[in-house]
Amino acid sequence: MTTLMLVLVVVLALAMAYMNGFHDASNAVTTTITTRTLRESTALALAAILNVLGALLGMMLIVASAPWALRLLGMTPLTQETAGQPDVLGLVLIAIMLATIGWDLLTWWLGMPSSTWHAFFGSTVGVSLAIGAPAAWERLGLLLVVSLVGPVLSAVIAYLLMQLVLVLGRHERLLRGHLRFAQTVSAGAVATGHGLNDSRLPLAVIVIAFATTGGHPSYAVALMVAVAIAIGFGTLVGGHRIIRVLGRHLTDLNVAQGLAAETSAAVTMSLGLFGLGSPVSTSHALASSVVGAGVAQGLRNVRWQVAGRILLIWLATPLACAVVGAALVGTMLSLV
Repeated sequence: MTTLMLVLVVVLALAMAYMNGFHDASNAVTTTITTRTLRESTALALAAILNVLGALLGMMLIVASAPWALRLLGMTPLTQETAGQPDVLGLVLIAIMLATIGWDLLTWWLGMPSSTWHAFFGSTVGVSLAIGAPAAWERLGLLLVVSLVGPVLSAVIAYLLMQLVLVLGRHERLLRGHLRFAQTVSAGAVATGHGLNDSRLPLAVIVIAFATTGGHPSYAVALMVAVAIAIGFGTLVGGHRIIRVLGRHLTDLNVAQGLAAETSAAVTMSLGLFGLGSPVSTSHALASSVVGAGVAQGLRNVRWQVAGRILLIWLATPLACAVVGAALVGTMLSLV
């Protein structure tokens, strides 16, 4: 891979990290902003700092090597197909990241929470098929199974937590101040988990790119700091459109619902990181948790039409990104 191609891949990986933080800021701050537990600027700053810390923590928990990155992203067949053609692999990575960033931008504009992981994996499948490489169906299958289990589990946990909060509230064992403090802590846990979870995606891309140049992996690991900062800056700006949809359009969040939703999302993300062997989308986890907490107070508290639109976006993400990724890599290869 030429130096110019490597630089372009790294820049796009950092742009993807920034866009991920920008798009997914809602996961950590929606409930605290909507319920006015924290000021918007305070909530975003706190989430940004914890995203950076979570990303740096994630760096310490992994050994960033080429086999790790290929296994995480399911790109082993792609690298085998492009063996001896590092510039083709560079174009493949660029096409995948452009499709992923474009989808995040589109769903942000629509105000719909969506998964960067799903967009990336969908793009990878499309690009693989476009260049004649076998797609990593096993990896995609595991992701889809987790994507089915994760939201259901998040909704159930949030529902049960909300019921517990309501019982404690009736017995006056929980005061509003207690709820606000606990909600802030749970939102912080989601922000930290998001940084830990989603920083691995751009880092893995950088590791793969560096591996093709014969560079020492330590150079790519050093760029983890840049990835963490990029995610933090994206979070600081915040995806306000999605915050409004989750906090006001999907349901009218109160402090108790916010606590239940954020706690449930944090639990589900932890299971994905340390138990299921596959990332759980923070967007899926939080949106499902908001629905579960809303249902606990009555089915009418959830606007099911909005929930249906969110579900359609989730279902469309892998397919749409596969088509866009395939079109992009086909166009790029035809021009070189």
